[in-house]
Amino acid sequence: MRHIFTLFAAALVIASCGESMERKAQLLVDEAAVAYESQDYSRAKLLLDSVKKTYRKAFKVRRQALKLQRDVELAEQSRSLEYFDAQIAGLCAVRDALLPQFILDKDSRYQDVGNYVIPSQEIKNNVGVSYLRATVDEKGVAKLSSFYRGKAIRHTTVRVSCGEEYAECAEPASKHTSKHLGATSERLDFIYGKDGGLMDFIATANGKITVQLSGGTNHSYVLRSEDAAAVKKILELAQAIQAIEQMKDARAEAERHINFLIRSKEKYDVKENEEQ
Repeated sequence: MRHIFTLFAAALVIASCGESMERKAQLLVDEAAVAYESQDYSRAKLLLDSVKKTYRKAFKVRRQALKLQRDVELAEQSRSLEYFDAQIAGLCAVRDALLPQFILDKDSRYQDVGNYVIPSQEIKNNVGVSYLRATVDEKGVAKLSSFYRGKAIRHTTVRVSCGEEYAECAEPASKHTSKHLGATSERLDFIYGKDGGLMDFIATANGKITVQLSGGTNHSYVLRSEDAAAVKKILELAQAIQAIEQMKDARAEAERHINFLIRSKEKYDVKENEEQ
């Protein structure tokens, strides 16, 4: 008899502990619901995370917590979309204020992405001239192109210097050589960020900039002030476009997360209805 009583008492204690655990877990979920209604999503997530970690056997309450967590994350991502939309609108205004200084070089027949260039740096305005041309495409990728006209020098390296300071790059992204009426045209393209600091140097140099082309033989000339100014303007536009692209990527990620949460919520609701 005493043994039976002991087992009964132990069962009561276990049941009591179980009820206490469920009750404590429910209090946390209720508090998280209040935080959710107040749009304090960070606090709501912390409380729900505590339920998951602390009350692992409170299965009924944990299901409530999981359902609420989906709602919290959905609301949080929806708020993020509003933030990204506002940021994109502001950044587009900055970009659009800069665009009148440029022309868009794009042939829709074979180009998906066009390039912005300062009018004075268009190729048609620099026939027979050796110069550095800066462009940025519609995705924000900036590029510096070294154009050389004259007797072939087969240049592979570009150095820009101002006083004792200089920047140099010998790893162009692409090379092009052609001949017309006995004259050679050479072109090297350098992508910003992989250009050895050429574009940043030109944009910030204070004084006369000398350009030196090296390869089979060397050739030097003084960079025109309008070309230096063009590099600086291109980098400003590139920064604005890149910021827009980054925000668009972040917005797309938030939208993918929202779609995932919606599908997950729909599956959970169907399963819950089937169990009832």
